[in-house]
Amino acid sequence: MTCLVGRNSGSMEYPSPPRGLIIDLITPLNERGDLDIEALERHLERIMDHVHGVLLASPWAGEGSQLLFKTRKELLQRTMGCVSSNTALLVWITGHTEEATRRNLIALQKVSEDTPYERRIYWVDTPLLYHSNRGLPSLYRELYDLGNRPFLLINDPYSVAKVRGTIKRKNIRTSILKETAKMEFISGIIFLGPLERAYNYEKAVRSRDGFRLYEGDEGRFLEYPSLSGVISAGANLAPEKWRAIIDSSLHLRETSGDYPDSLKQTWETGQYLHQLRDYYATDPPTMIKLALSELSLLPPTAGVQPNDPKATEIKKKLVDLLSKEI
Repeated sequence: MTCLVGRNSGSMEYPSPPRGLIIDLITPLNERGDLDIEALERHLERIMDHVHGVLLASPWAGEGSQLLFKTRKELLQRTMGCVSSNTALLVWITGHTEEATRRNLIALQKVSEDTPYERRIYWVDTPLLYHSNRGLPSLYRELYDLGNRPFLLINDPYSVAKVRGTIKRKNIRTSILKETAKMEFISGIIFLGPLERAYNYEKAVRSRDGFRLYEGDEGRFLEYPSLSGVISAGANLAPEKWRAIIDSSLHLRETSGDYPDSLKQTWETGQYLHQLRDYYATDPPTMIKLALSELSLLPPTAGVQPNDPKATEIKKKLVDLLSKEI
């Protein structure tokens, strides 16, 4: 892959994050556990024409909480050089503590400044993994002074429950989101949780033009599309089909041909993506890497072998389903 060259002027203006398909990028690793640069570039080349943004080192498919921090830095540096200037990069910065998050942010900001490419970068944080609702607006004023780029928040009560099961509130309070969204450098939120809370969040930020509320649950997006877009691990496997669903759901492109036929095709694509998700949802990074390796789209060392017969059978079903479309 030929990576792009540009200059980081430091004076880039930041529009709202893109509407559409944000890929929850897997992190290709070699047998030593280091970033597999060649595999990363090859994978980016395969998916880049179909996505509006790339989420790096996420806590989900990107395995951000398990990666060495040097790998997270190199991932940002290499990806900055390999995506087009109009592709947004969303970079997960969260650490185990507030202080660790600050250190991560400072280090990643330095990487973005030292890399000679001008890219749209948004810092992504899951605040309730290390902080309470109280004082979140003040926290982000301080973090913005360190990171000098816009932020997206993550509301993920399921991950918070695993890490901090004793805290009372595992969701960002609607009133806190409303207050935080008034700050122009808070650009959106990635949402996981009950649908009712999503509606409340949407009402809370309605007055803020360009504020994004991304759906973090692919399955729910296929049934109830968010107007902002979706965070998709499945786009690592089927980027063209996910882009087709996004274009149809968000009306990003003019549709051509007979309307009933177009509607039927969209429904069939949605059912295909539902089935695909059913196979990888139990362990997205592992199952996605295994499938891509089996299809020779990633080197074998980029994945790990399943350690039980059930996982092996799921991998086979996943590969068989993908093989019909390649």
